[in-house]
Amino acid sequence: MAGHPFRVLAPADATGPLRPTDLVIGGSAFGAGTHPTTASCLELLAVLAPLDGLRVLDLGSGSGILGIAALRLGAAAALCADVNPDAVESARRNGIANGVDDRLDHRLAGARDLAGAGPFDLVVANIGGEILLDDAARIAPLARDGGRLLLSGLLRAWTDELEAAYARLGCTVLDRRFPGAFTTALLRRG
Repeated sequence: MAGHPFRVLAPADATGPLRPTDLVIGGSAFGAGTHPTTASCLELLAVLAPLDGLRVLDLGSGSGILGIAALRLGAAAALCADVNPDAVESARRNGIANGVDDRLDHRLAGARDLAGAGPFDLVVANIGGEILLDDAARIAPLARDGGRLLLSGLLRAWTDELEAAYARLGCTVLDRRFPGAFTTALLRRG
């Protein structure tokens, strides 16, 4: 376990009752929790817990692991959005495997497609760093005023540029981590 309380299990290993911190994630190209940026996001989600009653967006959801983890930490609902139809289906299957599909919604969408879907209490985006920078003006408003953004996937060398881009949009840095060569930043909007 890399600094977070979750135990990530393959579906074949998920026998018997699941613990609240178990995440059943089918093996796929969309992330099973082992990448440093995913582990860092899981760690910060756990720091934010409890997430009781929050509405969460997992942008670039891949396997849906971060949205599912937010639900495990008490979020009321999560929307997993990805531009890859296979990722959307992977997140859907993983939501069912974790028994949270009644609180997990799925959309084939990127930030530009979600303008009317928010605002969210927490936006988690573990995606390519260039998207975090290029779409900052679309991503930041997805969080409600006072809401938080958990951003990861940007190379560490671009941390200052990321923080400046979101500061121009009214966000302040609450925490930052440097998993490997990457940056994970927790921000508050407004």
